[in-house]
Amino acid sequence: MAINQNNISEREWFKSCPIALMALNEKGYICGVNPALEAISGLSSAHFLKHNQESLPSSIHRPLLENEELVHLHGPGLECWLQRETRKLKGADSEEITLLYFQDVTEKQQLQQQNSQLTEQVKELSITDTLTGLTNRRALTQMLDTQITRSRRYQNPLSLAITEILPQNSEVISDKLILTVSNYLRDRLRWADVLGRWEGNRFMLMLPETSKEAACTLIENISKGVTDLASTGGEQPPAFQLRFGLVEWSKGFDTTRFTQQAEHALDAADASMAS
Repeated sequence: MAINQNNISEREWFKSCPIALMALNEKGYICGVNPALEAISGLSSAHFLKHNQESLPSSIHRPLLENEELVHLHGPGLECWLQRETRKLKGADSEEITLLYFQDVTEKQQLQQQNSQLTEQVKELSITDTLTGLTNRRALTQMLDTQITRSRRYQNPLSLAITEILPQNSEVISDKLILTVSNYLRDRLRWADVLGRWEGNRFMLMLPETSKEAACTLIENISKGVTDLASTGGEQPPAFQLRFGLVEWSKGFDTTRFTQQAEHALDAADASMAS
């Protein structure tokens, strides 16, 4: 140990210290590694001594010599995070020694990563419908705010449709049917379109850069394709229909009024079918 070869107490302290330690001479070469660092790194002191950052044989361990407070060592059989601190000391013959302290914070870092993952999962749940995996009403409203702002600023067309599942013969709308319809709609929309579950048996289709005329064509194709959802063999017609309420954004429409207009259009379609 090169802190002071003539001072037994310093050498013993260096060896017995529970915190991982590394000593560097004035030229940046490793002149001491204690057993705690050997245990963490999985290498004996012989692999470190008389090497600097460039010459250290193991590239996996070179981050120990980087000027970073948080050191990440990872490789075959090794995965740990170390908090690094630096102290300057006087060694033998008044040589300046740089002493590096490494505290194992692997468990803390892993907990932080797990917490971040959980936070992202909670965030995902807050914007996702649990049954279908589609965007939920809350997130749809936020996204519609953004689309309206773009249309207001650039005068881009924007159409909005609310579609409703109508079961045949007063059948109950099951979760399975809602999933079937959500997958059907997802497969038939374009990449830029937004599909979400509005409520119950209703979905919202947000169609950016789309005029009402173009949206009508898209909806007509979706409606015609409903028959593709027949049972295996195609002998039975699907036990539902889809009804749409479509409206195009116009000046003065905020999110609330825009969605209300789409719902009014859906109600009008209901009344038309009933008559």
